[in-house]
Amino acid sequence: MWFTEDPWPPMVLLGVGAMLFLAWWLSSKRVLHLGLAIAALLLAGGVYVLEQAIVTPAEVVEGLVVQLCDEFQRKDPLTLTHFSAQAPELTAMCLAAMSLVEVDNDLRLTDFQSTVTNDGSRVVCHFRANATISVAGYGKVGRQPARFELTWIKEGDTWKITKIRRLHPLKDEELGVLDHTAH
Repeated sequence: MWFTEDPWPPMVLLGVGAMLFLAWWLSSKRVLHLGLAIAALLLAGGVYVLEQAIVTPAEVVEGLVVQLCDEFQRKDPLTLTHFSAQAPELTAMCLAAMSLVEVDNDLRLTDFQSTVTNDGSRVVCHFRANATISVAGYGKVGRQPARFELTWIKEGDTWKITKIRRLHPLKDEELGVLDHTAH
């Protein structure tokens, strides 16, 4: 398990350490201080490379959410492959949503927060989506904010969605996934 979600906190600390050792070297001209400054910079680079090599389940699922939203926007049939066979109602609901909703190219996904449980076999991913949409029977309804919480489980080597919660964009209230508006 990696000790931080991104490499920047340890890299900043190592960079500050390198600057301090460099300052000491400038005043003392001791090779040890210069060596420690160089070592700190090399360690900072190593932290970055290591962080890029480690892919957590949360990062995998967040990438799948982006892929899912892109496929939904394009109305790609591959969208349906993200749902678990244990939850056929979600596949049917997604198919209905794909026929009702048209998402413009201004889709923006933000505020990813993922919680990994069950020894890394379950991830609950919360995110926000904003886009201009058109709804069958209503036409273009403008830019709409949305907030979702998707529960993913590991089925073999792949991650599948087993639960979808649509949340009010501002309040902690659950909305129906296919409700027309956020009250």
